[in-house]
Amino acid sequence: MVVLLGPVAPAVAQSVVKCVDGDGNVTYQDSTCTGGQAGRPVTLPKAEARDEASLWEAAAKDARVVVGMPKRWVLRARGTPVEIRAGTPRDNATEVWRYAPRDGVTLLVGFAGSNAAWMRDDTAGRGGTAEASPGAPVGAVANAVADASTRGAQNRRFVIAGRYCEHVFAEIGNADRQEALPGANAGTRYFYEPQNGDPRMRTAFSCIGSKVADVDRTLVP
Repeated sequence: MVVLLGPVAPAVAQSVVKCVDGDGNVTYQDSTCTGGQAGRPVTLPKAEARDEASLWEAAAKDARVVVGMPKRWVLRARGTPVEIRAGTPRDNATEVWRYAPRDGVTLLVGFAGSNAAWMRDDTAGRGGTAEASPGAPVGAVANAVADASTRGAQNRRFVIAGRYCEHVFAEIGNADRQEALPGANAGTRYFYEPQNGDPRMRTAFSCIGSKVADVDRTLVP
């Protein structure tokens, strides 16, 4: 049984405009695109408040997950999940992470957007009770890190523009190759070839300023 822990306070977001010129160069600005550039609004998450960051850091050092914790801190606390899937209405979550059994406990973490909304023990698929308060921990256990050869392919579909690159690498593993991006937009483009878990798709994305700027997926015969 999953017990919801109340709504996670919505983040105050900042809106910017993503502009793409005729050569495909991408820039982000707080005003309308000019010079015939194509553009669309992009919402960036708020920066973490200092007291919040201190709470997450303290919990992560003890390998604990707490309600409201951003994904980047969940990764620091527990490492790479063995499964990431989209949430369903029954989950009351936009995304659910499953961690490998440790000390007899299989941990599920449900997210509302980019923050942890609930945690539960799903050992043997029985389900359990979510933690009952925003500061409550889920057992101080060591990180459960999936095998590097298989941990990433099935999660490539979750690579989308705007995500932190460090989250993406933790979920899908190291790229098969990478290239430095030329021009004013200093960054790197990463390429992932088909493999077990994603056998027919080639995925490539660019990281600029610590975030995914664009994603290309190509079906391979």
